[in-house]
Amino acid sequence: MAGLSAKQKYLFYVELEKLVEAGFGIREAAGVLLESRPSGGERKLLEDLLAGLGEGRSIAESFQGKELTQMERCIIAAGEKGGKLGPAFKHLADYFELVAGARRDALKAMIYPLVLLHLGLLLAAIPSDVMSGGIGAAGVLKSLVISLLVTYALIFGVAMLVMGLLRMAPNNAAVDRMINAVPMIGGARKKLAMARFTKVYHAGLLAGLSMGETATMAGDASASGAIREAAKRLKSTAKEGNALGPVFLAEKAFPRAFAKSYATAEESGMLDKDLLRWAKLFEDEAASRVRTLSVVLPKLGYALIVAFVVWKLVSFYSGYYGSLEELGI
Repeated sequence: MAGLSAKQKYLFYVELEKLVEAGFGIREAAGVLLESRPSGGERKLLEDLLAGLGEGRSIAESFQGKELTQMERCIIAAGEKGGKLGPAFKHLADYFELVAGARRDALKAMIYPLVLLHLGLLLAAIPSDVMSGGIGAAGVLKSLVISLLVTYALIFGVAMLVMGLLRMAPNNAAVDRMINAVPMIGGARKKLAMARFTKVYHAGLLAGLSMGETATMAGDASASGAIREAAKRLKSTAKEGNALGPVFLAEKAFPRAFAKSYATAEESGMLDKDLLRWAKLFEDEAASRVRTLSVVLPKLGYALIVAFVVWKLVSFYSGYYGSLEELGI
């Protein structure tokens, strides 16, 4: 969905779900939203949707904005096939509400540590300039600029490395497991992946898709290499006509409690309700872990920055008093 933030996607899917559940057809719903003069990215998506439908394509085929995630495509396709577009849009609205809230909390929590970081760099620049004998504003400014450039370069390098690993994770089970092994971050990531997996799996069941197709769609939507790898074995088992419960139990990519629950629900014919319950649980747990991260990580950054500032001040005053002693003062 080009140019749309998680918050905009949340609001977009909320409106679509509301209109579809009120009895509007998808064409009518798109027309109503267009009349509200939406943003450029949303307008383009709606216009493409109407154009595709006018050419005889399906909703899923027409709903193909460049920035739509695999999860969005899978849920919309499953909702269309099963005549459950309203619940499909509700699934997407709930997910993007979680993502938008997590990003908002993380950004708010990082403001103070970032301010403190720049203050620490300034305090570090002043002592180093004083000790070198040049106490002019130009010297302080030069030291500050160099410190900022080095810091920004390090942050950029780390960010590029992390983004590179995250881009690899959906297709590389080893990288995915490595990231998931990181304390706290890995836990939140696994809950988000399972929330995506169960949402799409539930949508596939509602649509009446084959178990093999449902497992494949859910695995792709999870954005987890480990889960996608497990989904391939689920698909193979489904093609053979065997129950999937034992495969879920054997796969380490799935939480043990979820796998046991799936196996029991499969035997009792309660998969629909069970998966809906797990999708909600994983979403709530992911939200809780993300909120915890948004509190803990900034505090960790704050502690590191404070330690850096204290170290620079101690270094400065140690050198300063040492110079005074050499001068006999």
